[in-house]
Amino acid sequence: MMYPPSPAALLRLLALASLLAGPARAWSAEAVAQLPMNAKQISRAGIATAPAVAAQAGAAMSVGDAVVLSGTVVAPADAVVLAAAAAGGVVQQVHSVSLQRVRTGSALVTLFSPAWMETQREYVQLSTQSRLAADKRQRDENLFAEGVISRARVEESRAAAQLARLAADQRAQMLRAGGLDAAAIQALSAGAQPSPLLTVRAQSAGTLIELPVTVGQQLDAGMAVAKISRDGPLWVELQASARQMSMLAVGDLLDVAQCGQLRIIALSPQVNSANQTAQVRARQLEPQGCLKINAFVEARLVRPPAQGASLLVPAAALVRRGTANYVFVRNAAGFQAVPVVSGAAAGDQLWVRGAIAPGAQVAVRGLVALKGAWAGLGEPAGAPAPQGKP
Repeated sequence: MMYPPSPAALLRLLALASLLAGPARAWSAEAVAQLPMNAKQISRAGIATAPAVAAQAGAAMSVGDAVVLSGTVVAPADAVVLAAAAAGGVVQQVHSVSLQRVRTGSALVTLFSPAWMETQREYVQLSTQSRLAADKRQRDENLFAEGVISRARVEESRAAAQLARLAADQRAQMLRAGGLDAAAIQALSAGAQPSPLLTVRAQSAGTLIELPVTVGQQLDAGMAVAKISRDGPLWVELQASARQMSMLAVGDLLDVAQCGQLRIIALSPQVNSANQTAQVRARQLEPQGCLKINAFVEARLVRPPAQGASLLVPAAALVRRGTANYVFVRNAAGFQAVPVVSGAAAGDQLWVRGAIAPGAQVAVRGLVALKGAWAGLGEPAGAPAPQGKP
């Protein structure tokens, strides 16, 4: 014998039917655009709101804690200049120290170098030979013009003069690389005595970042004497997580607190296997002394507001339905579900675009009750029973 269901079981069956039938009725835009609620219902459901804040016109916004990158200041690869010894010798005097600022032509190290003196002697010899060869060519040119000698002889004189000049020019170039100016080279040709002292000089102005030589040290020709970081914008090598990399692009601006801005110039396509971060390279927009090489810095992403009406709302206000995002906006009749397009994160807030007025109140708490009413599962908790016949 079958017994009729109890009242409690009947209520459960009706609730299940409402769950199965309600969503199919309520997912249409017409049914859920407006959720009628009065102040008493909103209070009993524990719904709280917060204003949607508009971006300041023409101002950039800091994306905040969502994209904060840390890294180290480094010298750009194209800013490091190497000073090398043009000839081998023994360090006789060190004129500068590391981390010192130097000017173009400043003396760094002086070597006692017999090889340097030999190079000067060779230049004097080759310069003299070049001058003699040039004089012989001129005489042969005159004799050829008078028909005294053949063309072959004058061609030999021309070739000999050219080879002698090239040999002298080669030695002169070595002397210039060693730090002698045009006046000193001309003085050698005029009879000045060669010197065994070779002074290595700074090729450009900047900061002396390395000078790994000491007095009495033997150096070979071409050996590095010093490294100079030229004046100019510095680089910052930063580390970014996979989430942060998805929000970065070449050309974005980064802000270093009280030290100007950086522009991203490269994003690494590889990640570090140890910490699963990728490298981001940024360059100073303007040289500023507050950034020092090897210093640790933190930079925040700076991005202009998105085109259109961009508003900042708490991240808790965003509700996803299918593939779309919505926020519940308070109005005179209750709440309205407004579709929005979400943008960059700003800590615990989001930039969104949609049919929302600046200052509009959006629900940030009690969203469960709103979503339940939106899905057609009944009025929020605490709602009075509808008036009608018992």
